[in-house]
Amino acid sequence: MDIVKQIHQICFETNNEWFLTHEFTKVALYDLLNGGTYNENECICLTHDNEECTRCNAEIRRTEELDKLNLSKHFDNIYDYNLEEYVKSIWILPDFINDQIPGFILIKSSTDCFGDEEFTHQLVFACVRTKYRNTGILKNMINCIPQKWNIWLEASSIDIENIEKIWEKCGFSFHQTIHNKHSIYKKISL
Repeated sequence: MDIVKQIHQICFETNNEWFLTHEFTKVALYDLLNGGTYNENECICLTHDNEECTRCNAEIRRTEELDKLNLSKHFDNIYDYNLEEYVKSIWILPDFINDQIPGFILIKSSTDCFGDEEFTHQLVFACVRTKYRNTGILKNMINCIPQKWNIWLEASSIDIENIEKIWEKCGFSFHQTIHNKHSIYKKISL
């Protein structure tokens, strides 16, 4: 079974099918399906419209294809108007167990600020199949996040009690509460 189908299956198995309806998830699934996710390579032409530049050429094709999905660029912060491109997605997938991915993490590459702290990435969603929970899968995926990234997440779950403790075990620490109810956690680069 391919990875995209397995991500759908995991979401349904864990009652997280709502995740599949988000605009950024649609961008990220497109990226995963088409073999491209986050590209740290810088544009070498600096005009961002040069078909000779591998980075620009790939981004032009990506933008054209994502535009066909008719996503709302204003919703879910999926489009970077300064760079004139869709925000980059990063999937972290653990090794297969019995021909299944046991879980996944989806990260958004975007600059966000909370208070005086600037972040380079947002951990949008993490999910582990129920039968593989409490086996270290989440922590192993977190360990795949590059140390140089300043990353934040909103610690919340309808189904999982003490979600904050889980994130703390994975190396995140409380940063602040926003809107009087959302707990923001951070994992700052070394």
